Amino acid sequence: MQQVHINRLGVNSIEFDTDTVELPLSPGEERSFEVVLINYGAPTHVNLSVSDALRENITVLEDNPYVKHEEYIPLIARIPYDGRLYTKGQVYITVGYGSKRQGFNLNLGHPGPNEASFTVDVDESLYKPASSSQKPKSTSKSSKSSRSSSKSSSSSMFGDDHWSAQLPSISAEMFSSAFKAISPYSGGILKFVVLLLLVALFVSFILSLDLEQFFSFYNSVLYSIMLTFLMAYLLMRLPKSKR
Repeated sequence: MQQVHINRLGVNSIEFDTDTVELPLSPGEERSFEVVLINYGAPTHVNLSVSDALRENITVLEDNPYVKHEEYIPLIARIPYDGRLYTKGQVYITVGYGSKRQGFNLNLGHPGPNEASFTVDVDESLYKPASSSQKPKSTSKSSKSSRSSSKSSSSSMFGDDHWSAQLPSISAEMFSSAFKAISPYSGGILKFVVLLLLVALFVSFILSLDLEQFFSFYNSVLYSIMLTFLMAYLLMRLPKSKR
């Protein structure tokens, strides 16, 4: 609420209780406040208006009241969702049919970092100088420590039991165990690979010929069954070849 005193100090004099009114609004918020016009002289018309910066934010519900003694004039303040977070302007009071105009400051929203009223509290410990009681070590000791640290960088970063240190031994053991597992069946596997190559060559030869009349649906099913029995027989014979 802002009180405006008219004709108290003289004809058409204007006084405000406070020079600045703060309304902490958020985007999308709307609030009403009152301007109390108190007339100490003859009844008169008083005009209320706002500066250009507040035209989109302030609505004066009665901009030209007739004030006999005391009138309450409501104003609606708002900040659009896409509006500025902090807006400054003035509300003007005009009396004497335009002969005298005076205004008070009206600030809407919350001030940001670039506003003059924005302050930041800083802990005293942040700007105290650090104590330099320790003397710097000699260059020879620092060079030795740097060389020793470079040599032991890998060991300090990873322990001896880390997986990266044991990776070569794990890889060697893996390959040796796999080779031992495959070696008893190497002869049978070699024969099986040779057989597969022969079968592939035979199939490619057959496919290169014009044998569409021999590969009808029923014939294809029969060939597939025979090939399946042949492969099963060969697989059963592979363990016996080891003995």
